[in-house]
Amino acid sequence: MTRSFNLFLIISLMIGLIAFNGCRTAEEVAEEPEEVYEEPEELEEEVDWMEEEEEVEEADFIEELHSVYFNFDKSDITDRAARSLAENIQLLRENPDVNVRVDAYTDHVGGDQYNVRLSVRRAESVANFYRTNGISSDRLETRGLGKHPVPCSPSDYDPGYRVRCEVNRVAESHPINPDPYAPGS
Repeated sequence: MTRSFNLFLIISLMIGLIAFNGCRTAEEVAEEPEEVYEEPEELEEEVDWMEEEEEVEEADFIEELHSVYFNFDKSDITDRAARSLAENIQLLRENPDVNVRVDAYTDHVGGDQYNVRLSVRRAESVANFYRTNGISSDRLETRGLGKHPVPCSPSDYDPGYRVRCEVNRVAESHPINPDPYAPGS
């Protein structure tokens, strides 16, 4: 009995909804405007989209800069180092959005504190060379990192404890290229 009562109730509700809301009349249906398809306007002249493409300026980018080497216990720029730095300066002038970080090291002779101070002097010596030759200070960052992380092999030492290991007495110039995905790039 409850099943037939539920069915009766549902049917009554549906009839009530239809009667209350009603159906649309023929006049209501006729009053709706018809959608009309319009042909797109023809272009007056044919446009070659490839010809009008804007020329995109390539972002500044430097893959690598030269490193320079120092004499034992020295921080002055040698003639050989000056030639390498001059090439770096030319690249930096051609790419004004690229900054440079100078990381300088010493060999493993001497105390840690002395070597940190010497590496700072070497980094500043390279940065001063850049500044003197037109590279703005705000494009430069320097770090004196003390002893090189890879010590020279024992064969690189001579009996007087003078190190021939020039590769550790270095200032490396690292390009800091702008982020091509940064906003405004």
